[in-house]
Amino acid sequence: MAIVKMEFVSASTDQEHLDQMLLTGMKSHLLNAEPASEIVNDDNHGKLIQTQNVYSGYLQTLKNFGHSVGYEYDSSAPAEKAYTQQEIEDFLKELDEKFQITADSAAVTLSKEDEKALDALSECGFEKMKACRYLNFGLGRLPKDSFKKLAMYRDDIFVFHKLNENTQYIWMVYVTSDTYAEHIAKIFESLYFEPIEIPSVDIHRLLAEYKDRLQDIYAFCHLHTELYSMYPYIAIIDEKQILSGFVKADDLDSYKQTFAGQPVEFSVHEPAEVPALKPPTLLKNNWFARPFELFVEMYGLPAYDDMDPTMFLAITYCLLFGIMFGDLGQGLVLLLLGLIFEKKGKLWGIIGRVGITSMIFGFLFGSVFGYESMLNPIHQSLFHVREKLFDVMANSSTMIILIGAILIGAVLILTTMIMNIYNNARHKKWGEVWFSQNGVAGFIMYGFLLIALVKMLVFSDGSLLTPVWLILFMGIPAILFLLKEPLTNLISGHGFTVEGTGGFGGFIAQSFFEVFEIFLSFVTNSMSYLRVGGFVLSHAGMMLVVMTLAEMTGGASIVVVIFGNLLVMVLEGLIVGIQTLRLEYYEMFSRYYAGGGKKFKELTASAVD
Repeated sequence: MAIVKMEFVSASTDQEHLDQMLLTGMKSHLLNAEPASEIVNDDNHGKLIQTQNVYSGYLQTLKNFGHSVGYEYDSSAPAEKAYTQQEIEDFLKELDEKFQITADSAAVTLSKEDEKALDALSECGFEKMKACRYLNFGLGRLPKDSFKKLAMYRDDIFVFHKLNENTQYIWMVYVTSDTYAEHIAKIFESLYFEPIEIPSVDIHRLLAEYKDRLQDIYAFCHLHTELYSMYPYIAIIDEKQILSGFVKADDLDSYKQTFAGQPVEFSVHEPAEVPALKPPTLLKNNWFARPFELFVEMYGLPAYDDMDPTMFLAITYCLLFGIMFGDLGQGLVLLLLGLIFEKKGKLWGIIGRVGITSMIFGFLFGSVFGYESMLNPIHQSLFHVREKLFDVMANSSTMIILIGAILIGAVLILTTMIMNIYNNARHKKWGEVWFSQNGVAGFIMYGFLLIALVKMLVFSDGSLLTPVWLILFMGIPAILFLLKEPLTNLISGHGFTVEGTGGFGGFIAQSFFEVFEIFLSFVTNSMSYLRVGGFVLSHAGMMLVVMTLAEMTGGASIVVVIFGNLLVMVLEGLIVGIQTLRLEYYEMFSRYYAGGGKKFKELTASAVD
């Protein structure tokens, strides 16, 4: 229903408190920050922060190390102390020396069973095993069938110990002397032994020793990486570090309060006072219309100073969908699905709301899960009719449905023209207001045609289709279409002129075809709404097929009815939903709505990564 009002806010501090101000602005989740490049100009002689982020490289090295040793960092934990770059580099060098992780070993992926075997072997001490001068160790897994064959080699000089096992393999370590190492290795290879490299150090023991420093340095690097990623939002003007952006007007006081106790000064302006910046758009709608913001965002958010089309879209979408998918029972199912799953996403909310109008028109059409006579007693009591209020499948109803669909389309076209006139008047685009096909000239022409045709078809009166009326309400608007550009320039104070090198003759020739296209578009746009009537008949026809099949199957009729309704709801519902959205975008939005807005995006670490 509305676009949330914004205020442009600049927070400034000195160099010493810059990082603190940035962190506070980020954690407030209230600021849509503007890049400093949009703030700095020749008039304010501002500068940008030119600093290379060295912490991102440190952070990536720490992440790679954590992945290699299976250590997970806590990104939300704060750093306990500050570190110099030299301290960080010395620590990374120490990790490399202590853990002895090479590129090859880091690429090896061990299973949980492999890890269990390594844990069991670690009790012997990997460093001690590597230090043995005359003994050779082999670690790996052996198929259980091969393990039984080890008894055949009991005369060979080696011993082994089981470390772990499952249904297929046994993990083991064998020990032999260096003299027999090659011979024993060939024996185990013949038994399909799969070796696992024995680490040089006990990583788990070392991790217990290093994890506190490892986590703290990671937190420090993570923090400074985030800060550096936000530096492009800082402008330096008159030696002040300035963070600027848009805040919701209702949140302005809360935003300022988050900086309490800090040496931060504020400057607040209306969006109109900073014309060089494009204010972000944040939609605010009631319960009914809110899910339809999804369709508006898909097309493009409105500009900050434009109108929010969400409520109009919600009403017309539900109306058109309900007409095309009129069934009380199926509409109830859609409503219940929407209410149950609405928290899963806005699309479910849309499904629930179109279910309401589907129920309304299903009641008026007298249709409940394809049963066309179930509501007849209620209709007879309420509306005093012989059978039901409106029988979609009656032969006499076809033309009423199709003509009614065109009339609905004509009313919507006229309504969108009025909305376009209002929106352009707000922006003082008087040429679009008076001379365009969706302005006053187009409204008069299309409205006249509609009234004249209704009068002729319904009342057999063609008195409005006389030359005088046609010249007034068709000819003059056509001339205004033809001369739209020079007339727009005239009322803008630029004289009765046209652009381009072809002169007035070339302009008239081009405009003539454009006017002809406008006439065709009025016809084709109106005919496009025939699909509304077509889908009314299509939906009723598909349900007739379902009920006919149910009658033919006898005892299995209830199964046919259930699955038939499910098929129609999925197939027809999807098609009707897409076609209704097409009407919204191409037949309505194209007349009065341009989009082009910028989404309101709060400044957070994820927003600037």
